[in-house]
Amino acid sequence: MSPSLRYLRLLLHLPDGSRRAIGYLSQFGDYLRVSFDEDFVEDPARPTLSLAYRGATDAETRQILRSTRDERLVRSDGRWPTFFQNLLPEGHNRERLARDRGCSEDDELQLLAAAGHDLFGGVEVEPIASADAIPEPVAVWHAAMCLEVVERDAVAAPLEDAASLPGVVTKFSAVREGRRYVVKRGNQAGSTILKLPSRRHPDLVENELTGYRLAESLGLQCAEAQSVARQDVERPESIPFPRVLAVKRFDRGSEGRRIHMEEAAQAMGYAPRAKCGRGLDLDLPVLLRLLDRLSARPAADVREVVQPLVAFVLMGNTDAHLKNWALLYPDAVTPVLAPLYDPVCVAAWFDGLPPAEYAVNRRIDAKLRALDETILAALLHEADVPRASRLVAIARETVRAAKSMWPALLVDAPDNVRASVSERLGGGVALAR
Repeated sequence: MSPSLRYLRLLLHLPDGSRRAIGYLSQFGDYLRVSFDEDFVEDPARPTLSLAYRGATDAETRQILRSTRDERLVRSDGRWPTFFQNLLPEGHNRERLARDRGCSEDDELQLLAAAGHDLFGGVEVEPIASADAIPEPVAVWHAAMCLEVVERDAVAAPLEDAASLPGVVTKFSAVREGRRYVVKRGNQAGSTILKLPSRRHPDLVENELTGYRLAESLGLQCAEAQSVARQDVERPESIPFPRVLAVKRFDRGSEGRRIHMEEAAQAMGYAPRAKCGRGLDLDLPVLLRLLDRLSARPAADVREVVQPLVAFVLMGNTDAHLKNWALLYPDAVTPVLAPLYDPVCVAAWFDGLPPAEYAVNRRIDAKLRALDETILAALLHEADVPRASRLVAIARETVRAAKSMWPALLVDAPDNVRASVSERLGGGVALAR
């Protein structure tokens, strides 16, 4: 094991525009550790970093935050605990960040440090001057683990214009200047996510925009998205597609203020590779129960899970995994369900491909197609949410509304999307029969 120690300051932005230092992220060999400041641990009104760090009582929360061996705070396999793993990008976005930083894609401390000024939510990380003494929370943990630190390595400052955006679709963080979207923004945190199509899916922008239109027609709360011309995007490299999807970030408020958020995967303790969870029958009741018991608006948020679920079944969105549901913390403490995002008709891409292509999505689709009111009622009963029968009736009304309004909206959709959704509305899924 290398005897060198690297560490970063962990900060959390608050609703008043200030930011609060709450702890440290450190690495010693393969050990990656989160160490919280004592004033954060002892504060009963502390802002919420994640529901994964909250116990049933404040005493339990303090115990979690002080633990020296809890996997939510320490890992010995070179990976961050799952909350911080989920702050890092995947796929091409991760490759690009590692290349710009000049580090390995497996060096999770350097990746987080590189994008530290533009992470999603209210989290920010900064390097600490190498001349500073080892911070007490870090030193106390190393003493408890009997790990002797011989030397420290300085961590470089965050890269200018670097950002960490979840997901495998190529994305850039941008700010809007008039009609133009600017990726070269200095260290200003982005307010817009730019999503690019791919050679495999050149119709991604039209596909996803159709999903937004369908969801909005049902009265669902959605992120703001629009198609923008390539010439209205200012970025260092050329864009080989005529249109780009621009999604306004709901974790950014007025005057660039950051609103803390976390994905359901973070709140429920899933690593990115396990983002599909354990299945709808196991994960949906947990998410519903969490919102019913902890949300500032439980009834509305439970309904805002059931209705989008019905919409996703009808539109063939088989990629609505646990990184595609999120919680916002407008007051820094209490969660509310974030607006719907990434409403892609993945099923439209199944036709003409061998079964091995999209194998995971096809398995998910089989379960979504089989979901009926009886199964939904059982899931709601398992979640123990109030007025389950009324929620089933809302699901039925949502199907009826989709059958009435979506055909007209599908006229201008890509051919494969129109065909896929129309088949489902016509009885291709159990909820529509």
